Parts: sequence; C-alpha cells; structure tokens
Amino acid sequence: MKTLRSKLILTIGLLTTLMLLLSSLHSAFKRFSEMEENMVGQTRINLSLVADYLSVPLAFDDHQDAFSLLQKLETIPHLTNAAIYDLNDHLFVSLSQDSLPAIPLSGEFTGDVLYRDQFMYMRVPITYKDTSYGSLLAQIDLKFRRDMFREEVLSILVFLAIMISISVFLAVLFGKIVSDPLRLLSLRMRVISKNNDFDEPIIDTSRKDEIGILIGVYNQMVSQLSLWKKKQQEAAEALRQSNEILEQKVEERTHDMNLAHEKVKNLLQNERSILRNLPYGIILINERLEIIKMNEFALGLLGYSAKRPYLLTEFCLDIQEDEHILSRPAIMHQTDKINTREAEFKTTSGEMIPVLKSIIWIEYDGKNVLMEAFVDISDLKKTQQELILAKEKAQESDRLKSAFLSTINHELRTPLNHILGFSELIHSGTESEAIKKYSSVIITSGKNLLSLIEDIFELSLIEQSNVILRKKSFSMMSFFMECKASFESMLKDSGKHEQIQLILNPDADFLTEFFISDRTKISQILANLFKNALKFTQKGIIEVGCKKSAPGILMFYVKDTGIGIDDKIKPFIFDLFRQGGDSDTRLYEGLGIGLTISAKIARLLDGEITVDSKPGQGSTFYLSIPVEMADSEDEE
Repeated sequence: MKTLRSKLILTIGLLTTLMLLLSSLHSAFKRFSEMEENMVGQTRINLSLVADYLSVPLAFDDHQDAFSLLQKLETIPHLTNAAIYDLNDHLFVSLSQDSLPAIPLSGEFTGDVLYRDQFMYMRVPITYKDTSYGSLLAQIDLKFRRDMFREEVLSILVFLAIMISISVFLAVLFGKIVSDPLRLLSLRMRVISKNNDFDEPIIDTSRKDEIGILIGVYNQMVSQLSLWKKKQQEAAEALRQSNEILEQKVEERTHDMNLAHEKVKNLLQNERSILRNLPYGIILINERLEIIKMNEFALGLLGYSAKRPYLLTEFCLDIQEDEHILSRPAIMHQTDKINTREAEFKTTSGEMIPVLKSIIWIEYDGKNVLMEAFVDISDLKKTQQELILAKEKAQESDRLKSAFLSTINHELRTPLNHILGFSELIHSGTESEAIKKYSSVIITSGKNLLSLIEDIFELSLIEQSNVILRKKSFSMMSFFMECKASFESMLKDSGKHEQIQLILNPDADFLTEFFISDRTKISQILANLFKNALKFTQKGIIEVGCKKSAPGILMFYVKDTGIGIDDKIKPFIFDLFRQGGDSDTRLYEGLGIGLTISAKIARLLDGEITVDSKPGQGSTFYLSIPVEMADSEDEE
C-alpha cells in the first residue's frame, strides 16, 4: 500500500512535469509563431521595397534592370528564387537564370502567401500610381524550421529533466514534513481505538498550519479524555466503597435494632440491666407524651445528667407521628406493630442530632406505654451527604465531558473541512487520473472521519439532554422512498453494490397511511442500522422492512447476511466503543458508537432496539417505536 508521503511525491512530480511540459510547449509554439510572423513580415517589406522600383523596367521591357533589382532580394534569409511576372502571368525575369523552379501561378494565391512542399511563396503586386504592371514572386525555403524544432525539443527535454529533478527533491523534502506528523497521528489514534487507552503520550509539534492545529487538538483531546477517564474511575471506586460501607452499616444497624427490640420485648423483667447496657437510646412515654423512663445512653447522648427531661417535646421537635400513633387506641394492643422513621433530637447544648427511631407499644407496670428506641445516625447522614456530593461531581464530570466533546467537534471539523476543501479543488482542477484517484482517497477518508466526529457530537447532545424531538405526521410511502434513495447511495458509495442486494419490504397496508412521530430521528436510527449491516456484510442481501408488532407500535427491521453476533457479545453491543469484539474492532473501521446513539435516540422516542443474531448467519435489528395515526401529512 502506498503511503501518503509517496502519494504526495508522485502527485507533485506529475503536476510539475505536466505544468512544465505545457509551459514549454506553449513557449515553443509562441516562439515559432513569432518567428514565422517576423519572417513573413520582413519578406513582405523587402519585396514591397523592390516592387516599388520594378514598374519602370516592366513598362520599358528592360530585363537587365529588372534582374539587377531582383539581385537585391538575395539578402533575404533562406530565399531560393524570385521572379517577375507580367499582367498575363508570363515570366518576365527570374533570379535563378539556369534552373527556374516550378513557381505556382499567381492565380493560385488566395492572399499574398502560399505554402507548398516545404516552401513559402509570397506574391507582391508591382504598381505605379494605381496602375498594375505585374507581380513579384519570391520562394523561401522552410527546411530550416526542422533544425530549429529539433534544437527546441532538445532544450525542452534538458529543461524538463532539470526541473523534474528539482521538483522531486522538493517533493521528497516537503512530503516528509507533511506526511510524518499525519502518519504518527494515525498510528496513535489506531492504538487508542484498539486498546481504548487514553494514556498515550502527546505528540510534540511546533507547526502553525492546519496539520499543527489538528495535532494540537488531538493532544488536547487525549489529555482531557485521559483525565476524564481517571476521574470516572476514582468516582466509581469511591461510590462503590461508600455503598459497601453504607450497606454494611445499614445491615449492622438493622440487625442490632432487631436484636434490641427482641430483647426489650422478651426480657422486660430485666429492664434495668437492659436499659443500662444497651448501646441505644430507650425512652418510655405515656399518652400525654410524658417521659416515664430513659436509659443512660439516651441521657448521655442528649446531654442530660442531674436534670432529666419531663416531656418528649423538650428535645423532640417533630412529634406529629408520635401523636398520630397515640391517637389510635385500636392499635394499642397490637404489640407486634413497629413504626420506624427518622427524626432529629435537640441536645441540651442546642445541637440537632439525626436519629433513626422505632416506636412500639409495650406493657410496662401493667400499663400500655410507647417505647421509642433510637440510634445516632450522624455518621450515616454524613456518608449519605458524601455520596450525594460524589454523585454531583460525577454528573458535573459528565457535563464537562459533553461540553468538551462539543468543543472538540468544532475544533476538529475546522481543519478537516480545510483539508477536504483543498482535496476537492485538486480533484476538480486536474485531468490526471492518478491525481484524481489519490485526491478521492483523501476525500473519502476525510468524510469518514467527519462522519465519526458528527456521531461523537450527536452522542454528546444526547448525554446533555439537548436533543429536541419534533413529532409530526408523515406519509409512510414518502418516508420509505427517501430511505430507499439514501440506502442505495450508501450501498453505491461503499463499493459493494455488486456483491450486496438491497431489499425493501414494508407492509403494503401501511404505505398509504400516515403516522405521527419524529421522522428525522427514525430515519437517523435506520441509517445507523443500515451502515452497521453494510459494514459487517461482504456479500448477500440487506433487507429493510416495517410492520405493526402491536397496537400503536410500529416495528422497523434491518436484516443482513453478515458475520453475525455471538451470544456472549450481545449484552455489550449497545455500549460505548464496543464493536462485537476486539477482533472485529481490528478488522472493521469505526469506534463502535453508532448502535449506542441509535439505542439512546430510540429510548428518547419511548422505543427500543433489539437484536436477533447467530454467528455466521447474519443479524436482524428490530426498532419498535410507539406512534399515533394521522389523516394527512404535515406541511414542512
């Protein structure tokens, strides 16, 4: 495979050779034209000067004087003969007396010049005061032009050889400057795509042109993605550890609370020992919210020592639930009923302590009393707050990532559009098939990269919830006709139109109906599914159809005869940067985000995408979208 550097060298060499050849030919042609014009003009002037004096010899029939005047024409370069003809075109006198050449009659001239058999003949009338006496005819040998042409061709070939050598040298020099950074950039991006590793070192460059901008944006993108990946890993690890701690604490506290309630209920005879040793607060209150008993743990937690509280309202500000329980005498005998909720207790120093308390009716000294058992959950609340902050940081990180991807999309497209623009100018401005071929490669690769950038930008919009749905009624017939044109174009551009047959199989009953949904988004999803089928299918068929799977549900499907999907891979194909498997990622182009975008858009439409596939037998993707019926199509 030819490298970009060799293509640049070849392109520049061909362009230089073509331009130099055209320039040299144009210059040679111009010189020959100017030389011929000068020769014709100079000959005409010389003949006109001699003709002005020939009227007298003709009038007096003086051959000797006429011949003397003809001899003055011997100074004309490449003159082989000259002759004077009278009014009847009879030869009067000739410069070459011994062997008179076959000079054509003057009647054959359409002007004053005639070219025949490597000679040029020029006729000038001999007149005096508007009276014609005859004509002067000169014969010029044009064989000298052949020698001049050979010399000119030799000089052009020498000049071309020198200039081509110089252009090849410059192409090699500047091709290395252009191709080396692009080759390094391509290698780095291939490594990132293969290993999903953003820790690749940045590329040093001091260039200020579009390639330098492209490499600078790549360095910034890799740095930001690497930082984002580390933050995501740290946040995920912190969240996992916090969840484990929280689950462990909740499990421990729940287990301890259950044990405490069982102890209080089953060992009421050992009240004092239990109240003294339990590491939880225990409070017994009557119907008037008066405190009957408090254990030492509760007193110590609330800061009471010698003076003890009399009413529950002295430290518990939120007693609506307690009053509600007390106001229901029917449940007083349901001693197995436990009510658990969070509350806040106020200490003697004014500090508010969050607690988790359980309320149950028990029998104490022959009376039904309300027992509240509570634990301090300050540490638990602190952990919850840390989890909330960690979640907010993770959400902010996602927002910054999406904003960064949006910025990178703009920064990448600007230099890439420049490259595509210049490539299209080269493609349209040359007649060389080789140059058109190489520029087409650049244009195709650039458009593929631009499509990838657009997919990343679409993904960032979806993650920022910036996608706006525009649900309008549309005709299924016009929708499928647009899809048909789009799919046929993609199939032709892929170069597989001779190996793959496109089949459109919509339900005929739906083609005349109208539906309400976001037509553009559905078309985008089907285009992504078709591209996916086209990528993994080398030959066979790709079938696109539509049918009603349930009332109000429209189901589209894209079926191919490609490589298929292994059952182990199916749960991951809609994840970011996944493409069937690592081996598929190496064999097929793309980063594996098309299905992710399609699945997210389908969820925005309250639909879903499912897949049915077997390795080696192809795949069928189903898109199910809820729709409403309409009577006509909305105007755009």
